[in-house]
Parts: sequence; C-alpha cells; structure tokens
Amino acid sequence: MLGQALMLSSLPDNCSFWDAFRPEGRRSVLRTVGEYLEQEEQPTPLDFDPTASSSSGLSKMELLACFSPVLWDLLQREKSVWALQILVQAYLHMPPENLQQVVLSAEREAAQGFLTLMHFLGQLQVPPSEEQALGRLTALLLQRYPRLTSQLFIDLSPLIPFLAVSDLMRFPPSLLANDSVQQGCTELGHNSSEQGLGVRPVILPSLAAIRDYSPGMRPEQKEALAKRLLAPELFGEVPAWPQELLWAVLPLLPHLPLENFLQLSPHQIQALGDSWPAAGLGPGHARHVLRSLVNQSVHDGEEQVRRLGPLACFLSPEELQSLAPLNDPMGPIERGLLECAANGTLSPQGRVAYELLGVLRSSGGAVLSPRELRVWAPLFPQLGLRFLQELSEPQLRAMLPALQGTSVTPAQAVLLLGRLLPRHDLLHLDSAALLADRRRYRELPWSEQQAQFLWKKMQVPTNMTLRNLQALGTLAGGMSCEFLQQISSMADFLEVVHMVYQLPTGVRGSLRTCIWAELQRRMAMPEPELAALGPELSGLDTKLLLDLPIRLIDRLSNESIMLVVELVRGTPEQLLALTPLHRAALAERALQNLAPKETIVSREVLETLGPLVGFLGTESTRRIPLQILLAHLSQLQGFCLGELFATELGELLLQEPLLGKPELWSQDEIEQAGRLVFTLSAEAISLVPREALSPETLERLLEKQQSWEQSRAGQLCAGPRLAPKKAALVAGVVRPAAVNLPEPVPNCADIRGTFPSAWSATQIAEMELSDFEDCLALFAGDPGLGPEELRAAMRKAKQLWGPPRGFHPEQILQLGRLLIGLGERELQELDLVDWGVLSTLGQIDGWSSVQLRVVVSSFLRQSGRHVSHLDFLHLTALGYTLCGLRPEELQHISSWEFSQAALFLGNLRLPCSEEQLEVLAQLLVLPGGFGPISNWGPEIFTEIGTIAAGIPDLALSALLRGQIQGLTPLAISVIPAPKFAVVFSPTQLSSLTSVQAVAVTPEQMAFLSPEQRRAVAWAQYEGKESPEQQGRSTAWGLQDWSQPSWALALTICFLGNLL
Repeated sequence: MLGQALMLSSLPDNCSFWDAFRPEGRRSVLRTVGEYLEQEEQPTPLDFDPTASSSSGLSKMELLACFSPVLWDLLQREKSVWALQILVQAYLHMPPENLQQVVLSAEREAAQGFLTLMHFLGQLQVPPSEEQALGRLTALLLQRYPRLTSQLFIDLSPLIPFLAVSDLMRFPPSLLANDSVQQGCTELGHNSSEQGLGVRPVILPSLAAIRDYSPGMRPEQKEALAKRLLAPELFGEVPAWPQELLWAVLPLLPHLPLENFLQLSPHQIQALGDSWPAAGLGPGHARHVLRSLVNQSVHDGEEQVRRLGPLACFLSPEELQSLAPLNDPMGPIERGLLECAANGTLSPQGRVAYELLGVLRSSGGAVLSPRELRVWAPLFPQLGLRFLQELSEPQLRAMLPALQGTSVTPAQAVLLLGRLLPRHDLLHLDSAALLADRRRYRELPWSEQQAQFLWKKMQVPTNMTLRNLQALGTLAGGMSCEFLQQISSMADFLEVVHMVYQLPTGVRGSLRTCIWAELQRRMAMPEPELAALGPELSGLDTKLLLDLPIRLIDRLSNESIMLVVELVRGTPEQLLALTPLHRAALAERALQNLAPKETIVSREVLETLGPLVGFLGTESTRRIPLQILLAHLSQLQGFCLGELFATELGELLLQEPLLGKPELWSQDEIEQAGRLVFTLSAEAISLVPREALSPETLERLLEKQQSWEQSRAGQLCAGPRLAPKKAALVAGVVRPAAVNLPEPVPNCADIRGTFPSAWSATQIAEMELSDFEDCLALFAGDPGLGPEELRAAMRKAKQLWGPPRGFHPEQILQLGRLLIGLGERELQELDLVDWGVLSTLGQIDGWSSVQLRVVVSSFLRQSGRHVSHLDFLHLTALGYTLCGLRPEELQHISSWEFSQAALFLGNLRLPCSEEQLEVLAQLLVLPGGFGPISNWGPEIFTEIGTIAAGIPDLALSALLRGQIQGLTPLAISVIPAPKFAVVFSPTQLSSLTSVQAVAVTPEQMAFLSPEQRRAVAWAQYEGKESPEQQGRSTAWGLQDWSQPSWALALTICFLGNLL
C-alpha cells in the first residue's frame, strides 16, 4: 500500500493528466492514499522498532510534502469527505514547520482550491488537542489569498471557531456588510424567539454564518467580531442600528464594549424581547437590559420574572420583592435563582442568596423531600449548623451526592461525619496506604513539598518508562533533578520534560532551573544525538520558549515570540506562573515585535497581546490611544495587571476621553470600570458620588473583584492589598450620611452587600443576634477583621451560644478566626482534645504570643501528653500554635516525628522566634531526622520549607548552589533580615532562581551590601542586567554561575530548529 501511494508522487502534476483518469481511477487513488494514511495514524505497539517507525514517518512526510497538490486536485473532482477527513487529520499531526512548508510551497491556486473544500468538514469532530492545529492549517491556507472576501468567509464558516483572533482580524470589516454574495440577504428559519418578535427578519450571509457558528466560538473571538461592528462606515452609530441588524448580531451583542452597549435605547432593547435571556449577558450588560425590560408599576410582576429567565439572576432583592416576593422554597422563580447559584452567576454570599435562605429557613427543611433538598446544595455552606441539625439522617444522606462540588465548611463536615460515618481511623492513613492507590490520587493538586515528599517515598526507579511516569499524574511533579540527569537519550529527556510541563500543578522553580541547565549541558553532545530528536516533539518548543530565562528573551526571533503570544492567549495561567519581571520582559518583547517604538499601540495589537498587555511598562501603556483603551476595558477586567500598568491605567481612567473626573461619575461609569475601579487611588475612589454606588451596584462590584481573587488566575496574579480602596468604596454605606447622625447598624443583608471588616466594632456589637448568626460564616472567613472587631464578634457569639467552656466542636470550627477574640481564660476552657478543634486552632494565623502559649499548654494538659510523646499528627495539627512551646520544651520533640511533620509545618509562616526556629531546625539533623545539613539534597530544603530559616548561620553560609535552589520562596522571605545579610555571599545570592530572588523582602534588601543587592538583581533578571544595574560590572555572576555564551547561543539555535 505504501509503495502504491509513493508511486503516485512521480506522476505528472497537471490537470490534463488527471482529466484522462476515469472517475473510478481517481477514486481508487484516493482510497489507496487514504487507507495508507489511516493505517499510519493507528497507535504504535509498545514493542515497536524505532528504525522502522522513523522510516515509516519519513515516507508519510515525503508523500504529504510531494503529493499534496495532486491530492487536493483529486479531492476537488471527487468530493470525497472520507479522504478529506483523513488527509486533514494527517496535516493536524504534522509538525508546524513541515505543515507550513507544504502549504506555502504549493501553487496558490492549489492551496485556494483545497481551502474551498474545507467547508465540507462542518461535521468533523476535532478533539480539543487538535483545535489549535486546525486553526493553524486554515490560517496558512488563508495566507495564499491576496484578498479575503465575504464569500470566502461564508465558505469557511464551519472553521470560524478554530481561527485565531489575529486571523479573524485579517478579514476586512466590509465582509459584515456585504450583501452582494449568494443573491443578497438570506432568510433564516422560524423559531419561537423570532415569532415572539412579531417580524420575520432577514440577515446578511456573513452575519448568518457568525450566528450559526457562534456557539462554538471563544469569547475573545466574539469580542473581536463585535468590535468590527462598531466601524461607523458599516452600520453607523449604535443608537441607529435597526431591529433586523440587532437580531442578526445578537450572539455578539454581549461582547460589545460596555461603553457601546449602554448606547442601546430602550426601544432597541425591547424590540429583541424574549431573545435576551438566552444571550449570555454579563452583569453590566444585563443591568442595562433590565432597566428597559422591567416595569415595576404593573401587576404581572411574577410573569415578568419568569420571562426574564437567567436575567432574573441580576435583579436586586428590592426589585424581586416588588415584582415577585420569594416565599416558596420549590417555586419556579426560586428554583431559577438556585440554578444561578449553581452555575456561579449568583453569589452564595450575596443579598439575593440571603433572601433565598430566608425562604428555606422560614419553611423549615423538614417539609422538603430529599430530592427537593438537593436543589439547595449550592447554598449549603450558607445554611450554618442549626438548619442541618434539624434535618433527618435520610435527608442528610440524600444530600451527600449533591455536595461533591460544594465547599462545605469544616463545621458542617464534622457534623455530617459525626452523624453519618463511624469515627475511626480516618486520621491515621499513612503514606503507604495513600500510595497503594495511586490511581485515586494521581489527579489531586499536590503542592510542591507534598509531591517531592511522595516522590521520595515512592522510590521511583531510574529506568521507569514514560508510560508509567504519565500514570503517576500530578505525583510526577515531585520529580528530582537527579532523575532527569540520569535519562541518557536526549529524545527521552525532552519527552519527560514535555510531560512535566503538561502537569496542571506546573513546574517548580528548582526543577525548571535543573531542566535549563541540563538542556544546555546536553547541547554539547555529538550531532547524532541531536539528530535523534523526532518531529513528534515539536509541541514542546513553545512551552520551553515561554519559560526561557529573561536574559535570552531579547534573542528570540519574531516568529518565536509570536508563538509565545499565541500560547499565552490560550493558557494565561502559564504566564502567571512566571515572576512579574519575566512577564514584563515577555510583554515588552512582544510589543517590540508588533508595534516598534514611537508608534501608537493599535486595537489589533492590543487584541494580539491578550493577557500580556497587563504587564506593559508605563511608557508603553501611554502609547495606547485613550479611545482604544476605553473599548478594551471589558477585556482588561479579565487580565492580571502588573503594578506599573495598573498604576498608569488608574491615572488614565480619570482623563476626559475615558471616564473623567471621579466626582462626576454615574452608575454607567462605575459599570464600565468594573473591578478596574481598584486601579484608582483610595483618594480618587472616595470622590465617587454616593448616588453612583447604590447597594446593588456596590455588591456586584465587590462580587466581581472577589470572584477574580478566588479564580485560578487571580490567585496566581497575587495583586496588591486592596483593603484601603475597598474601605473607601463602601464608606458611603457604612458611615453616617452627615456628621450629626449616628452610625448605621448593619443587618445581615448589609454585611453581604459589603464585607464584615468594613464595619466597626461598635456597629458589629449593635447587630441583632439573628442577623449576626445568619452572617457568622462571613465574619469567620474575613481576614481583614482587626483585634477590636474580632472581640466584638466573639462577644456576639457568646451571646448566641453561651460561655466558651460549653462550645461544641462543630461550633468552634464554625467560629474559625473569630476565636482570636477570646481571652486567655476562655481559651483554656475550650475542649482541645478533639482533633477537629485542635487542627482548626492550629491553622489560624494571628494569635498573640500569649494565646499561642495558652493553646498548646492547654492541649498538653487536657490530653495528658508530654512534648516528647507528640507524634507527627499532633505536630501537624498544632500548626502555628507549636510556637507556643518554649525553646527548652521544643528540644524534647521526637526528631523522627518532627521530620515527618516538617512537610506540612514548612508551608506555614511560623510566628516562632529566631531561637525557637533554630531548635526546630536542629531537630532535623539529629538521628531520626535528615542527618547532617551538608548531605541534604534540594528536595529536603523544599520539604522543610520555612523551618530552613532556623538553620545556623555557618551551615547556611556553606550551602551549595543546588541546596540553595531547594529553599522555598516563603522560607527565603522569613529569614531575619540581619541574618540574611550575614549568611549569604554575593555568589550564593546570584544562584537563586528568579522566583526565589523575587521573594527577597525590602527589609532584607535594606541590610544587604551594594554587591549583594546587585547579586539579587542579577538573579531576579536571570542573568540580565536590571535597569538600575546597566552600565555596572556584573562579571562575578558570569564567572561563577553562567554557562558559556556559546552554550546559550547553541540553545537558542536548537529551539529555533524545533520551531
């Protein structure tokens, strides 16, 4: 079969030759080639012959490279969807550089002909892993067209969801308004929403294509096309858009910049009627629609709410009370709102959710069947303990399956376990039991220390196969540098690296450094070893480029940096795993390629940069025209913003072409700014008029910011503390309207509409007890409460439950951080023998030194244990409170038990004194611990975390490069500043990874010598001179740690070849 297929490559490539073939002959050729390619796509057996596999892959590559234009011509004649699908699949599995060569070397007419065939693939099921490759193939074929037309856009409509934003933007705006193709406007079929409009709309073919395939499009694609609608030469200004056009572009309307969406008139909004609920509007867009659709003066309020569907999620409690008061726990409106809570549209901590909870509490859970109770699972964490205690055991058991994706509180978990499960052996699972069931734990998000600990416990053999490594899942994230170094084949090495980079837990800093050092070392190997790299590894290159050390970013080619930009747009979390300096370097390098200095940053450039835009420097940000920036605000709300960009954006927002002076802002400006309002200074926020910050607007703004902070991207972003700005935002609600008026007393709805720490201790003390109980979970989870507020909240809890000596374990768990508000005598009265109680207190950060002492001494007294009898479970449960033991008491802890607990305790910023930390670190070198520090590998330093801050000065000053790179960033940040300056030489400081160097605190930097500070800057910029250091000598860094320049150049060359 292969011989027959290859033989065809020698046949003449001209139409007259193929015209001489009979149809059955052409079909036979296509069938032969298709069967061969289909066979080649089959999985290779495990015991394959590498030589045969390589030869087969080469033959297939030759066939596709030499014979593609002929196949395209045959396909145009025969229209064989089966052969077309197989051929496209083969292209999708080709390395990008080979595919580019095939398409760009073919004659233009042949490539254009093949592209016209692609619309037959409308029903092709492409796995997510191949979507990007299909978009790349389509984009390459589009490059062969000198002019892109509306007809071509329509022909390719099934492939629109796979195109990159930059490729969509290559189509001229006129394609959206071209009515000359396919005999003018196309009538769409009827559906219920159309009949509800009372019209039979007709729309342009290009818009029909967008509408038909919009369900498969990504938000950024819809945003790009929506902005195209705003070109004034197409349809004019938004207020003038006719009803037919609005209906045609309905899938794009939710993605219009809010500034433009707010221009829609009530008449335009009402004309679309019942089409809005399914449009997928965000909060700002939805509120604008509701202002035109909701009429509170009529008597059919309940029917109005029903017709709103998902839009009802954005009604305020006041509007709901006016239209359709909530009173039935299983009513249609209540169930609809619960669906909003389940899909994340409605915040469980919000005021509407509080109204729903009131309905459930007033009716009582006992009247609901188990099936009806399951509907309330999204609000389960807000129900507290009293409601759950009223439920029967069958009801609780019926709810358990619905709670799988819900974050129940520790107190609720204890109550459920206590009533439904026997209390035995849950806390005594050892690592052997854990690792015996790897399949169950391979997808858990292990931390760096946990993964390293488990990797070490598993004793992974050095000859483990790639398949077995992949079977470990996230456990493979603990891989040691030594394991990587012992992989002999370069191809095997890169496969393992590729696997590690695909893990959702990311690559830890020391392993990343190891990978780059090992990669550069292997570049000195003989040429035959490099030749063994197979084309199947081409997917590795972009991720390596994203992780490229800062000093090498400027050497990237324009093509390589654009590959990085494409990767970042698709998976922004990978960008956020880098240091802020690394992000900024990538952003500036990408901008340099897209818009050279002294030129403005166009809308297209902003679209292309994607999340990188948030890390542009001050000067680069000022190159963005204000009108373009205004249209980009909605996208910026979904990005992580670096300090420089956020500061500059906050100043630009106050300029007249954008949102103007804050004292003139209305609700529209607030909604346009969204969470970007926090880029303003606290002083500017305080100038926003009270009328612009209604309770509903304020609640949605804070919810949006909280949602960002709790998202994966928000957690990685780790922006500045916003407490002063949030306080300024809610000042109009929590402070008296006039000087001579008393402070308002909040109810639970007020707390939910703001946040507990916004209110003073006096206001908390005056709350109704029932309101405080309803919001107790919010108080317990607010880290911003100060000492006075904690004491006030604790007094309310004692009014609710009586003196602390009578607190049940689940009540103590529910109080959480509020326990800091207890006095010394009250802490002594708590029952600390319960494991749940002890571990809850041990996880609370913020105890005073006296309270730490009280907690740990009370536990020892109540349990009858001596310090020497504490095992690793006790030590782990004690957590922060371990620092309540005196140094002479800490010396009695078992070194073996402490070495087991170090993995968990090292994750904490322990409030121990320097003397206490030294004792804890000394335990780790005793028999039963890890032995002499000089023998420790980097994984031990990672495992012990912050306890490394207690290592003696002489031992720290003797650490080698690999050992230093095992220190966690948190451990580096907690080393006392004077000690940090004494123990680490410039040479050692220059060996820090960039993540470690960024963790060095300003206090530590202040104690360093000029040479030490330059060393830290060298590490932060990964060998590139920082802006402050340019022009100064940094030869010490090059001499001690850097690879020779030829090795770096060779690495860049190698990556270029992969591309």
